[in-house]
Amino acid sequence: MEIYVGRRRDVNKGFWMSFENHPRLQETKKSIYERCLPCLEKLYAQLKGVPFWLVLEEPLNCWKIIVVFNEFDHCLDLLQAYQDDKFSLPRTVRGRIGTNDKSNPHVTVIFQVNDLAERDELYSDLLRLAGGISSEFKIYYERGCQDLYRVLCGEWNTWGEVTPIQNPSLVKDVEKKVGKLLRGEYR
Repeated sequence: MEIYVGRRRDVNKGFWMSFENHPRLQETKKSIYERCLPCLEKLYAQLKGVPFWLVLEEPLNCWKIIVVFNEFDHCLDLLQAYQDDKFSLPRTVRGRIGTNDKSNPHVTVIFQVNDLAERDELYSDLLRLAGGISSEFKIYYERGCQDLYRVLCGEWNTWGEVTPIQNPSLVKDVEKKVGKLLRGEYR
């Protein structure tokens, strides 16, 4: 398994780069069109009107494992260490590296997985490997698109397939944000 890194994409005041163990990032692209886009469209449709709850099937099976380092090179070192350590695994490894703010010294590696068992195994591997790179790192996991759902539904560990909206006054703001994402407006 070899991990490939895509082109650097500047967004707002930061940058992001996708990575995957396929040279054309085919699983990343497939996930965007077959998983993320339909999930966002479903959320957008649910936010029309005055909803009291959301159906959260897709977000319940979407995980991000986040590793935060103080140096960009440590992020690349983590990918190299994972590649060297887990070379023979037939699984797809994908995610992104970057920061939302270039002036912030922290750079993040985000691994994306859609399975609870895979999340736990990958988290354990990354915890071990990151500790061999630097003693100054932070690692945690959360649900994918948590930033969209948390403001409405609270913390991810309280979500269920049908989750009540806790902050109905924010529905229109989230609807606008999701609409912009669907139109490709990331700023």
